[in-house]
Amino acid sequence: MNRFLVAALVLPAALLICASGKSQVPVSSPPKREVRAVWLTTVLGLDWPKSTNTEEQQRSLVEIVDRLSRARFNTIYFQVRSRADALYRSEFEPWSQQLTGTLGLDPGYDPLALIIREAHARGMEVHAWINAFFVRSGKAPPPPSVPPHVALSHPEWLHLIEGDWWLDPGIPAARRFVLSVAMDIVRRYDVDGIHFDYLRYPDKLFPDEAVYRRYGGSLSKEDWRRENITKFVRAFYDSASALKPMLKVGCAPIGIYANVGNVRGLQGYSDVYQDARGWLSDRKLDYLVPQLYWPLGQRPGSPDFAEIAGDWAAHAYGRDVYPGIGAYKPEVFDQLPRLIDVSRSLGFRGNSFFRYGNIERALDLGGRYQTLANIPPMKWKDSIPPNPPRGFRVSSKGGGVFRLEWDAPAPAGDGDIASCYDVYRSRSSPVDVSDPANLVAIVRRGDTQRDDTILRPAGARYFYACSSLDKGNNESRAVEQAAFIPEIAEALRPFSPGLNLGRNYPDPASSLVFIPYEIREAVFVSLTILDAENRELLQIVKGLQPAGSYVAAADISRLRTGLYGYRLTAGTYSRRESFRVSR
Repeated sequence: MNRFLVAALVLPAALLICASGKSQVPVSSPPKREVRAVWLTTVLGLDWPKSTNTEEQQRSLVEIVDRLSRARFNTIYFQVRSRADALYRSEFEPWSQQLTGTLGLDPGYDPLALIIREAHARGMEVHAWINAFFVRSGKAPPPPSVPPHVALSHPEWLHLIEGDWWLDPGIPAARRFVLSVAMDIVRRYDVDGIHFDYLRYPDKLFPDEAVYRRYGGSLSKEDWRRENITKFVRAFYDSASALKPMLKVGCAPIGIYANVGNVRGLQGYSDVYQDARGWLSDRKLDYLVPQLYWPLGQRPGSPDFAEIAGDWAAHAYGRDVYPGIGAYKPEVFDQLPRLIDVSRSLGFRGNSFFRYGNIERALDLGGRYQTLANIPPMKWKDSIPPNPPRGFRVSSKGGGVFRLEWDAPAPAGDGDIASCYDVYRSRSSPVDVSDPANLVAIVRRGDTQRDDTILRPAGARYFYACSSLDKGNNESRAVEQAAFIPEIAEALRPFSPGLNLGRNYPDPASSLVFIPYEIREAVFVSLTILDAENRELLQIVKGLQPAGSYVAAADISRLRTGLYGYRLTAGTYSRRESFRVSR
C-alpha cells in the first residue's frame, strides 16, 4: 500500500468535522481498554525535578505518580535521557545535571528505579523516554564527568545545528553508541517499554556530505538518511525483542508524515527522514505517538487535528497509534475532552498528553477518564489469556464493606501467571465485564484480596466478579459470587408485598443514613427527613417510581446529635420511623 494514500473507507462515518472545527462526534463514554499516557519531562526540570534536594525529588516524584493514578492514567513516558545524560545508573553516560546541579554527580538514589516501583505498585506502566540523536543544547562544551558526555568523548560524531548538537545518524559507530545506551536500560530495568524521541535528522541542511560520500553507496542522500534511522530502529527492535519479547517499543514522530488534503507543514518522511509508518508496516515498532499538537478546525497555519489524526488512523498497519495532544497550547488545552472524543471515534486505543505540567490542573479531562481502564493487549506479542482466579469468595464486614478474596491461578499454557486482577460489581447477574462502569478495582501485582465499600447501596443484593490479567494485559474469563448487605437484607426480611418502610442503617447514624423501602406498584413517592417535631428538614426522594425495592441515601452531616424521623408517602400510604444521629 502506498503510505501517502489515505484509506478513507476505514474512517468511521461518524467523524464529520466542519470547517469551523465543531465536531459532530458525540461525547464519548470511556472504554474499558485504553492507553492513558502522559509525557513526564525532565529536561530543564520542566515537569520534574523542581529542585536539587533529593528528599524533595523523591517525594514529588511519588506524588506525581499518585496523582496520575488517582486520575485513572495508566502509562508514563518518563524522560530518562534528554541530552545524552541519565536519570538512572548508566554505564555509558553521566548523571543528569538536573538532579544535583552538577553533571555526573550521583544523586544517591535512582529515579528510574523509583518511578518503576511506584508506578507498578499502582498498576501503571513506565516507558523509558529516550531522546535519540539530539544530545545537547548550547554552543558551550559540557563539563568533565565520569563517564564523559559524548560531546567530549566523540566530538567527531556531532554537528552543531542552530545552537543544538546532534549525533550524525550516518556514522555507524554513533548509531551503535545510542543502541548500547538504550539496550543498557532494557537489560537492567523492569521498564514496560522504550519510547524514542528525536529519532530523525534535524532538517535537510544537515552537514553530512563527507559522511554520505563515505557510507552512502548507491543510494540517494534522502534514501540513505532514511535508511540510517531505519537501521537503528531495526537493530534496536530486534535486539530488545530477543532479550525481552514483551517489551513495548514506541516512538513519538513529528505530527505530519506527509502533506495530505489541507494539511501542510514539516514532513517526517521527506524533511527529517523519519519513515515512522514504514517502521509500523515492517513490524519494527509496536506503537507510535505522533505529535498532533493542533486543535480541531481549520486555523491559519495550523492543521486540523481531526484531519491529520484520520490520516494516521488510515496507516496504522495493525499496530497501535496513540495521538499525542499538545496541552501546552491554550487553544488545544481548551479542547482536551473533545480531542479525546475524536481520537476514540477514529478507533485509536488511547492518547498521550504533552506534558504533565500542562495538564496537572485538568486531570479530570471533562470526565473522559471517569472509569478505570485496562491497557489494551498487543496481540502480536501475546494473545493467550491467563487462567481465572481460583476460590473466589466474598464475605461481609458490615456497614456495606465486603472482603473479596481469591487464590492465584495456575500458569496458563504459555507459562504466564496473573500480574493483576480486575474486580467488578453489579446489581445484576451475570456481571457484564465489558462495561467499564462495573470495574471497581484493578488489584495490583501479588495481592489476592480487596475490600470494597458500597457507599450508597441501591439494594440488598450485589454480584461480584473477578478476572486475571497477565503481563500482556490479556484477560481471563471472570468468576462470580453473590453478596448481601446484611443490614438491608434484615430490614427487608419482614416486608409484606405491600408498601413498606424498613429500618435505617447504620443506627445511630453520623454522616450518611440509608433507608430501605418497597412499593408494590408504580406510584408517586416522597421520602423526607423530619425533626423531633415532625417538621420536614430534607427531601430525599420525590417522584414517580416503578414497583420494586429501593435504598435511599441521605447526607445528614449537618444535623446535630439527637432524635429524628423519616416519613415515606407512597400514593395514599404514609409511614414514619425514628432514628438517632450521633457524632
